[in-house]
Amino acid sequence: MDWAGEKVLVIGGSGFLGANLIRFLVGEKCVPARNIRSFSDRASRALNDLPGLDVRSGDILDPAGVAEACKGRTLVFHAAGSTTFDPRSRERQWYVNVEGTRNVLEAVASSASIRRLCYTSTVNVLGCPWPEGSIGTESCDPYASRPKLHSFANPAEALALADAVHHGGARRGWWKRLRIAYFDSKLAAQELVNRAALEQGLDVVSVLPGTFFGPSDEFPAPRLFLTGVMENRIPGVPRGGLPLAHVHDVARGHALAVEKGRPGATYILGGFQEDNRRYADMMRIISEVVSEKEPGRKIRYRFREIPAPGAWSAAALAEAWAGIVGQPPVVTRQAIRASGRALFYSSARAEAELGYRAAKSFREAVGAMYDSLRRAVTDEVAPLRGAAP
Repeated sequence: MDWAGEKVLVIGGSGFLGANLIRFLVGEKCVPARNIRSFSDRASRALNDLPGLDVRSGDILDPAGVAEACKGRTLVFHAAGSTTFDPRSRERQWYVNVEGTRNVLEAVASSASIRRLCYTSTVNVLGCPWPEGSIGTESCDPYASRPKLHSFANPAEALALADAVHHGGARRGWWKRLRIAYFDSKLAAQELVNRAALEQGLDVVSVLPGTFFGPSDEFPAPRLFLTGVMENRIPGVPRGGLPLAHVHDVARGHALAVEKGRPGATYILGGFQEDNRRYADMMRIISEVVSEKEPGRKIRYRFREIPAPGAWSAAALAEAWAGIVGQPPVVTRQAIRASGRALFYSSARAEAELGYRAAKSFREAVGAMYDSLRRAVTDEVAPLRGAAP
């Protein structure tokens, strides 16, 4: 595939994944920066050193703006989305993840130049692997899973809510009934993608990343684990676990999906098999990396697993307090529900069909995230040091 001749659109190009994807396309695939268009609702310092990059500011909820961003493009990566577990953001999150995806699908379907869409989904659209602690695949059914983390009984029900919200016919307060708004909104968006592939013949491939760490000039959610360790603000952890990866591997997996993925297929993009880790193990590694970087810093290495009832009560109190002070809650009941299981997954399909292989460990990803955090702090402080008294 001749990447140098492609006209690429990255929706969500200013985000953690989007910025790393753009840098990968320029540095590894030799796509000229002038051939890449970033469409986001905010700017990113991570892209400042790419002269010629076509940076467009816009809202994914504006169909006309999305359609305009797609003009003249040959490939589109839809990497925008809301990942919050804040219950106050449930309605907005649904619109961003579901209606935003609908806008992208419609713009791509009506384009005469776009050949393929790569949609960034998540492993959280899958069901829980069984038995607990085993390694799941793309076949883990979110509708039949036990325990059940999603709100829908089947794909038709997810699509029915998506269409009802779109047409203004959803029941009043519909978003309050979502079990885990992030999981539900991404699942409904995935069903929209699946429908477009099946019924419209849209050439779209979906990638399902795990939780990824790595360099970023933004403030992605995974960095909260790092800063929490550095400031000793994490008294305990949930009993579940995550499939952990390096953002560079995930970015490379996106390109491979465009090159080799089957139309309509889904591919899990994770890290090394051993980086399917329990939260306590994940936090231990973060602590070890911080200690190696800052030998003088005193941090804890052992993180007690908090029983579900205690975690649930703490989250309820945190949400109530956040409502009083007007600040985001430090933990929510949705986050506790999402983190109570070991959600481990395999990238075997991506390895077999795309040639995907994780190249960097979770430990390396944490080190890269730490280094980028320190650079960001230095860049912010340096101008102040040179200021006149």
